[in-house]
Amino acid sequence: MRILVTGSSGFVGQRIVEVLRKRGHWIREFDSKKGEDILDVGQCRAACGSIDIVLHLAAVLDEHSPLLNKVNITGTENLIKAAVENKVSRFILMSSVGVYGDCEEIKTEESKLNPKTHYEKTKLLAERILNEYQELITINILRPTIILGQNEYWEKIIQLIRKDFPLIGNGENKWQMIYITDLVNALIFVVEHKKAAGETLNIAEESPLTLKEVILEIRKSLGMNKNQKSVPTVIGKILAYFYLVIGKLFGKKSIVSPEHLDRLTRGRWYSIEKIKALGWKPSYDTKEAIARTVFEILEKEKKIRK
Repeated sequence: MRILVTGSSGFVGQRIVEVLRKRGHWIREFDSKKGEDILDVGQCRAACGSIDIVLHLAAVLDEHSPLLNKVNITGTENLIKAAVENKVSRFILMSSVGVYGDCEEIKTEESKLNPKTHYEKTKLLAERILNEYQELITINILRPTIILGQNEYWEKIIQLIRKDFPLIGNGENKWQMIYITDLVNALIFVVEHKKAAGETLNIAEESPLTLKEVILEIRKSLGMNKNQKSVPTVIGKILAYFYLVIGKLFGKKSIVSPEHLDRLTRGRWYSIEKIKALGWKPSYDTKEAIARTVFEILEKEKKIRK
């Protein structure tokens, strides 16, 4: 098939492009790092020409970016209009389980949507825009959870754990994730299987750990003991605002921010029964995915030191 992949230079994008090409698909890449602009209607129209499927991965994650709404909402609208004009057969959006908000109980694709952060709200608005075009083009909405893998986010998490940064709260909240390899395989499955066309699907590992268990598994993979310190949530919030002020003074973004703290302490628990019924299931359990991620990060550090 002829597939347009937006966000093709990103953490997920570069991996999915590589695998799709190996599987014989023709790929057109579209990414701001390559000079393309999803806010340019003309570029979107040109990119969708002679395309069978649009795989829309491009998004702004930074809650404070002035481009958050423009890229995630207006950019998605530009792209779906261009796809319809070019008679593209299918449009696949990588949304987020963030549209559910906090999950004290397991969420299915039919659960109430209650996004909390600005980013999560833009994803819900993008989904709603696509739903307006359902009669003109086949729409897939994919909702992956937090992605495990060797990237800047997890490198910072591991740095904090090494420094014995305390766990905020009791850590008993479910913290379901997805390993990058499993996510790529799920995307491939949706692209290649017609029975998945038109579906909204959660993508996650099968059995969630609690946040405390996740941190203890990371400590184990780092060769650290299990004596994880913890502080009450209220103390954590004070720490988050302290790091926010320090970051602004020195011009550095800290992963310990009020927004990150809110995401850290919420429940993350999602059903993947729907995509399993279609024929896909993850290959890695969470403990194995954590061990692989830590290993990948440690290997990168070794190469840098050399």
